[in-house]
Amino acid sequence: MRTATVDTATTAPRAPAPAAPSEGGGALATLVGDPEEFLRRHWTRTPLLRRAVSPEAFAGLLSLADLADLLTARALRLPHVRLVRDGQQVAESTYTGVRRIGHGTVTDAIVPEKVLSHFGLGATLVLDAVELLVPAVGSLCERLVASLSCPVDAVAFLTPPARKGLAPHIDDEDVFVLQLSGSKQWTVHEQLRPVPLTAGALPPSALGPVALTPLLEPGDVLYVPRGTPHHAESTGGHSLHLSLAARRPTLGALAADTLLAALRASGPDRDLNSLDPAQEIGALVHAHASGAFERLDTVPVGDGAEREGAALAGVLRALAALAAPGTRYAASGDIGLTYEDDGSVVADFGRFRARFPPSARGLLERLAAGDTVGAQEFTADGAAGSGPLGLLLVRGALRLAP
Repeated sequence: MRTATVDTATTAPRAPAPAAPSEGGGALATLVGDPEEFLRRHWTRTPLLRRAVSPEAFAGLLSLADLADLLTARALRLPHVRLVRDGQQVAESTYTGVRRIGHGTVTDAIVPEKVLSHFGLGATLVLDAVELLVPAVGSLCERLVASLSCPVDAVAFLTPPARKGLAPHIDDEDVFVLQLSGSKQWTVHEQLRPVPLTAGALPPSALGPVALTPLLEPGDVLYVPRGTPHHAESTGGHSLHLSLAARRPTLGALAADTLLAALRASGPDRDLNSLDPAQEIGALVHAHASGAFERLDTVPVGDGAEREGAALAGVLRALAALAAPGTRYAASGDIGLTYEDDGSVVADFGRFRARFPPSARGLLERLAAGDTVGAQEFTADGAAGSGPLGLLLVRGALRLAP
């Protein structure tokens, strides 16, 4: 067993600046130890195993008795409860039924007896949105939001003895696994690169090298970044763990929100005649989009996202200028260069590292020295190509020069 050390020589993103000490920082420290060390070395890119300070570290958060009460004393309905057996979802109709609630009737009520019957046959019980059902879990999620600046929700997994729950898969969020009761054997692989943003099951051939194989016991914490393949099974007795899912924003989501706001701010919308010639509609769309681009600087992008919105607007303007003659770009920060035996150059942009062919050496050295370069230089002599230039702009390594 070893702590995970994922190779970051290609696309590892930089962790955000550590949050200022706060109640949220205290919650993060409870899970990972030193928050600054975690944010610098592990957040977004590298798994982390933290052994229990005490087996009772999470006592009072969610117990088997609490879970039993939720199933039997609360009028739970879909989609709060899921059942998974041998990696497959159990049909919802086999554990739900009709229930009268007040003067109404629902048809998707959870039937505890049916759930327990499936559990006895080896199904894992999955309870979603625990933060809405258990105040202590809700409080922990709220305090983590203060440290991570993104929504955090909770999912509980109760797995029968010596059974697997979900098939090997990746998640579209960063997950903190808190082992509450029993034990579970985990296999965590290295993060896939580029990092997939869609959750899903994976075949064995797509899992990649193994990074960690920990046996989690009460009080242990395992951090699994987005896009990191993993799977687990209980050992001996049952296993109850809580997954806290931090849902970081994506560039695509921020771009969509910002552009939509810009379009709305650029003037009143108008109806189009579907029978108009395509050329006329295309010209109108182009004019409307151009007006939206001009307003990106002044368009709000949502609560708590001002900095990301400003950065995103800069990226979009830099991408839009790619086709304009005379456009020049500069490095957004320091660049460290390493020269390989085959002549290729590894550029460390701080947020990530990337390898370039030998023909890009002069261009990279000029950028590292603080010079600006023209967009056309990225295609000269095969130095890098416009595709990599766009990637460097999106990842914030380069910026549009004044």
